[in-house]
Amino acid sequence: MGHAVMTHTQNQPREIHPHRLSASIAAQVNELLDQANECADNRELAASAILHRQAIDLIGIRPPVSGELARCTCTNCYCAAIFDAAKARTHMDGSIEFVQCETCADEHRLTGDE
Repeated sequence: MGHAVMTHTQNQPREIHPHRLSASIAAQVNELLDQANECADNRELAASAILHRQAIDLIGIRPPVSGELARCTCTNCYCAAIFDAAKARTHMDGSIEFVQCETCADEHRLTGDE
C-alpha cells in the first residue's frame, strides 16, 4: 500500500509584504535579494539561486517554481510585495525598470513614461 506525503507548502503564502516581517528579518531578506541580484548581474547564477533559496526559507514563502523572488517596485502604492519572479510584470520608464506584482498590475498597471 502506498502512502501520500503531504507537505505544508499549501499553507505557505505565495507572496509576502515586508511590513509583516520583523524589521531584522525584512533587512536580512533585502540584503539577500540585493546580493542575489548582484550575483545574477555578474552571471553567478548558482550563487544567486542559493541566495534566493535562503530568502525563501527565511520568510517562509511558498517556494516558487522559478526558484527566484522579485520585489514589487510599484510607484502607485509602494506595496513592496516579495513574490515569484516568474509572475512579475515589468515596464521601462526611461532607463529605469519597474516591477509590479500581479495585484498591482491588475489594479493599476504602469506603462512607463507616465
